[in-house]
Amino acid sequence: MKIYCDTDKLSAALSLVSKAVESNAVSPHLEGVLFKARGGCLYLKGNNMEVCIETSIPANIADEGDIVINCKIINDIVRRLPKDVVEIIANDRSGVSVSCLNSDYNVVGLPAGEYPELPPLTAQSEIKIPAPVLKDMINKTIFAVSTNPDEVRKVLKGSLFEVENGSLTIVSVDMVRMALITKELTKSTEESIKFIVPGKTLNELKNMLPDGDEKEVSIAVGENQARFTCDNFTMTTRLIDGEFFSYKQIIPKQFKIELPVEGRSFIKAIERVEPIIDNVSKNPVRLTFDNGKIKIKCETQMGRVNDIVECDYNGNEMTIGFNYRYIHDAVVRCEDENIQLNMNSPLNPVIVKSPEDDSYMFMVLPVRL
Repeated sequence: MKIYCDTDKLSAALSLVSKAVESNAVSPHLEGVLFKARGGCLYLKGNNMEVCIETSIPANIADEGDIVINCKIINDIVRRLPKDVVEIIANDRSGVSVSCLNSDYNVVGLPAGEYPELPPLTAQSEIKIPAPVLKDMINKTIFAVSTNPDEVRKVLKGSLFEVENGSLTIVSVDMVRMALITKELTKSTEESIKFIVPGKTLNELKNMLPDGDEKEVSIAVGENQARFTCDNFTMTTRLIDGEFFSYKQIIPKQFKIELPVEGRSFIKAIERVEPIIDNVSKNPVRLTFDNGKIKIKCETQMGRVNDIVECDYNGNEMTIGFNYRYIHDAVVRCEDENIQLNMNSPLNPVIVKSPEDDSYMFMVLPVRL
């Protein structure tokens, strides 16, 4: 293999595929990036047998071929090269030379024929959605995916993708909170589809998705895999096997209180609690609703804070306690001018949503005081 390509484009491509490469893998091939030179393009692939990311860049191909190069080594080399054209040559003995202007490296590669691959994906369904829409949907739900290493219920470590009636709903649940958002698809099958994508995959995907409105994501779904294709990359991931929770049944159907609150003021007041939060006592943030005010109070080993937010509450005095992070994660993702709190009692789940946008909602379980 002998190729010439731009160092900046190669560096960006390596940064992309390296998200699917793990150090200290069971196989040295899985610690590497697969380089494949074909027909005017250099194709790169990273794979950890759970997620595979592929991309390509234009290249001048003098000799076609392929090689596997250790991801950390080639990343470190290319990042340090000057902005110019880099020459990469792989010989028959898996030796690799990387040259750019006055810089010249020689490293050891691995034969591409031994590179492990995910099973081929046979798409049973395909949906399409604008890239910034999917990115926003993931941002609004990924925080409610369980990151507890002791969690034995695998479905809690991913988000449910549910396609119905031309719309995509993404739901995340960790048994103390839930995040849900629904958006229309640009292309969908007529059948209903459900699949669970690992949270780790979604975290990487949202960072890879472009912000431009003209970009679209195609999602191909197979029996136990899904493939996300957008712009210049393809990400294939194994899906989580299992039955997701019947989330519709745990959402309260009616509320005694539906209280709009000025969003920025409420978020800032909640965030002013953070300086005294400690992870030892886990003392709750107390919200007391009374006579046109929300009184915010918290006491920990680090200190005490009191704050007040004006609102239109005129009912009986009611105090609800929340884990700081859970209530903050919910309110900060409401991006409209106002936030609406739907409540029944201090012991029932509270719905946090936008009064102007019904496409998303967050449910938080209160702390018993």
